[in-house]
Amino acid sequence: MKSLKEKAYEEIKELIISGKLKTNERIDEDLLSKSLQVSRTPVREAINKLEQEGWISIVPRKGMFVKNISIKEINDIFQVRSNLEPIILKMAFYKLDKDYLSGLKNNFLEFSIKQVLTSEEKQSLDKLDNDLHLFILKSCANDYIIKMMENVYEHNMRIRNLSPQPPVRRFEALKEHLNIIDFILNENLNAAIEELKNHNLKAKEGFFYSLID
Repeated sequence: MKSLKEKAYEEIKELIISGKLKTNERIDEDLLSKSLQVSRTPVREAINKLEQEGWISIVPRKGMFVKNISIKEINDIFQVRSNLEPIILKMAFYKLDKDYLSGLKNNFLEFSIKQVLTSEEKQSLDKLDNDLHLFILKSCANDYIIKMMENVYEHNMRIRNLSPQPPVRRFEALKEHLNIIDFILNENLNAAIEELKNHNLKAKEGFFYSLID
């Protein structure tokens, strides 16, 4: 059973990732404790942890605020992803469950035949995107890498939620994911790594342009 601190931590973080708590929004402990139906102590403990993980900024004499998304944050996230994900894929490559991967491929293919995506379908495709990367990550079987990258992916999810991509980029990313899967299924590690690098580069550029616009 989760502690009240863990419950508050997960729910506040989800509010930030989803954008329900907006960038630069001031955080009110009293309102949060009432909405989460917990006392202020677990909320304060959760906020301290979230501040350490880069979700919240605590400004002396001013208060606590949802951290802004900056060009630097996007660059930092993709610097980690671009350097570590190829290594993670190499570590996981021969441990990957091909049947599960084929199932993910079929799910991606269902979206590839569509011309336009509804808001619900966009959310489903985003989840599928995350599922693929988490599947590869967890297959590397290194607990330290997994813990670190899960935090990176959560920050990436927030950026994606707050920086909607144009339809053409969504379908490009879908094709890139299918390419990665096909290379893995065909046991072509080098090609899978190169396509993963290409995918991260284009995703980074897309987020940069979205933030600038």
